[in-house]
Amino acid sequence: MGIMSLPLFFLCFVVFSLMQYCPTLALKRSYVVYLGSHSHGAELTSVLDSSRITDSHHDLLGSCMGSKKKAEEAIFYSYTHYINGFAAVMEEEEATELSKQPGVVSVFLNQEHELHTTRSWEFLGLERHGEIPTDSIWAKANFGEDIIIGNLDSGKPNGFLNLWWLRRVGVWPESESFNEEGMGPIPSKWKGYCETNDGVKCNRKLIGARYFNKGVEAELGKPLNSSYKTARDTDGHGSHTLSTAGGGFVGGTNLFGSAYGTAKGGSPKARVASYKVCWNECNDADILAAFDAAMHDGVDVLSVSLGSGPRDYLLDSIAIGSFHAVKNGIIVVCSAGNRGPNPGTVSNLAPWVITVAASTIDRDFPSYLILGNKKQFKGLSLYTNSLPAKKFYPLIYSVDAKAANASGRDAQFCSVGSLDPKKVKGKIVYCLVGLSGEVEASWEVGQAGGIGMVLSYPHQSTHSFTNARARSHFVPTVSHISAADGLSILLYIRTTKYPVAYISGETEVGTVAAPIMPYFSSRGPNTITPEILKPDITAPGVNILAAYSEAKGPTPLESDDRRVPFNILSGTSMSCPHVAGIVALLKKIHPHWSPTAIRSAIMTTARTRSNVRQPIANYTLGAANPFNYGAGHVSPNRAMDPGLVYDLTTTDYLNFLCSIGYNATELSTFVDKKLYKCPSKPTSPSDLNYPSITVPNLSGKVTVTRTLKNVGTPATYTVRTKMARGISVKVEPKRLKFEKINEEKTFKVTLEAKRDHVEGGEYVFGMLTWSDGEHHVRSSILVDTTALNM
Repeated sequence: MGIMSLPLFFLCFVVFSLMQYCPTLALKRSYVVYLGSHSHGAELTSVLDSSRITDSHHDLLGSCMGSKKKAEEAIFYSYTHYINGFAAVMEEEEATELSKQPGVVSVFLNQEHELHTTRSWEFLGLERHGEIPTDSIWAKANFGEDIIIGNLDSGKPNGFLNLWWLRRVGVWPESESFNEEGMGPIPSKWKGYCETNDGVKCNRKLIGARYFNKGVEAELGKPLNSSYKTARDTDGHGSHTLSTAGGGFVGGTNLFGSAYGTAKGGSPKARVASYKVCWNECNDADILAAFDAAMHDGVDVLSVSLGSGPRDYLLDSIAIGSFHAVKNGIIVVCSAGNRGPNPGTVSNLAPWVITVAASTIDRDFPSYLILGNKKQFKGLSLYTNSLPAKKFYPLIYSVDAKAANASGRDAQFCSVGSLDPKKVKGKIVYCLVGLSGEVEASWEVGQAGGIGMVLSYPHQSTHSFTNARARSHFVPTVSHISAADGLSILLYIRTTKYPVAYISGETEVGTVAAPIMPYFSSRGPNTITPEILKPDITAPGVNILAAYSEAKGPTPLESDDRRVPFNILSGTSMSCPHVAGIVALLKKIHPHWSPTAIRSAIMTTARTRSNVRQPIANYTLGAANPFNYGAGHVSPNRAMDPGLVYDLTTTDYLNFLCSIGYNATELSTFVDKKLYKCPSKPTSPSDLNYPSITVPNLSGKVTVTRTLKNVGTPATYTVRTKMARGISVKVEPKRLKFEKINEEKTFKVTLEAKRDHVEGGEYVFGMLTWSDGEHHVRSSILVDTTALNM
């Protein structure tokens, strides 16, 4: 008897019975379980201690799973060095139950993070016309000799265009930037190692290369293939960022003839170590494991070019890992993200990290289109100077070269497969910027036999040419042509019997106004704790040349079979390692300064004017503000001798967490309960001794407190303030006299809104400066006047 002949009610009964007696499979996902710090503090764990810690993790998870054996199978990371916790695969109900257990600070999903390069060092004042002045921080710090820089790197740039390719980053060890020539023995404190899969070899320069993949394996739910088991960079991003921070001197570098010169990192004599935490994605579990390993290995500085959207500090692997790193004297530098230009997009908001925005340098890559009527149009490109000078070539509109089976719209944008080779061969093709992208268009022109391309915006763009990102096109290209200029070019094509043109290009240095804040750099305010200004600082991050992987081409296209040892990239991923390299130099000069003292030195000596002595501009060429650039543009030589610093301790950060609502239970696992508890009288987050002052929702009067530490010679400092109209600033006392090194003085700043003189509804900005005539210790002031409208 067939099943279709069964009565309907009987079928329903069978289905109902199966639902009752066949258990459904609960969805399992990977979680990070954070237990705070280890009781052994800064003492390194022995193998026996490590085993005991891991066993305790099995016991804890086993108590919720009903079996220690199940817990052993579920846990794929045990953090046993400085961070206490583990990562495991479990059901949501088990995670919820685990979060209720004593000693568990937080349980959060193993979520993804995103990523967020040699003229830049001369622009920053470390060299001059190829020579290194005696007062350069490079000379004073001996190029960061033997400081150890660790690099956590990740996938696609944080919020960049979706056209960017998925990344499997790490390090390309064969790069000349990591050549060990001239390097002495590896510092004895180094405890790290090199994972040699896939032919990866370390040396006295590149002293560590490790990978972390258990988090992504847990998310995929299946064993990983060999491509996941290597510290090698098959993408280029990791090599680029690591060499920017600490790469050695490499002469004669360029990209297709552009940016010719000597490539080097911020600390060329530093040792570097790579921690590969991202594959096609970057998971919390892998990131936290890398932080724990880096602290154990002995790094001095961590450069972290990755991030996510704003998250509670105790649910964010970067915030957690960096807290423990800073607690142990390691400076952590993070990228601000590339989700601009909208406000409130900045990531890596924890007050214990240095968060870096991106800005331009005084170098550009202009290319020029010269028409047969002698009119000239300026654009941008990297692949230039290939057409013989003064020789004209036929110029054609892409729509007139449409392939038979292509639409006019596809041909207009030079989409792949849209052009007829018979009509394009030997010609310069005029295209419009479309969704398929600039590089794809140049690929199509090249494949169809074109010898050049002009790329115009179809409508007016708000992105100024001065902060556009240059691309590695496949044919000589003039890109970023404005809509108005594009129409002029098209008019010439349409009204000329035999339209012709030629393309020329160059690298322009020293005549470009900079810095300018590009559209992509993420902006404040801080959406988690608005009392803390983020980003902290800006640094070079547009069109930066640095080392690259020779496993792929310089563009996102899989079909790009070109290979380059150095590439030009843009993003806060590039600005972050610039500051990491500078931090390493400061660490070499001032080995006993705390991470927060070094950050203070960088922030209070920053500049807010460009090389043409005008206020730093944003991407529209209007005035930028601290939400764009933080304290301003980094000035390494000034940071050597800041005079005074705003210092902070671990206790100060714990007090800050108390002030925003973290309770004693959540905080007790950071430190021994006997050593710390939340203050009986709550403090204000605005009173954290930060080098900037931010007051959200000022409605009347507010007073904040700051403390300065003398790190220079005895001197008397006098205060001056500058504030937007309608906000009064009163500082008490107005003079601070320091008689010895490390002496501290406290002052108060009272801000008051004058309702009749200020328009409410937005932030206004100002500056507070302490000066002894030689040093100028600057702090940005930001006041939200929204409450004045209420």
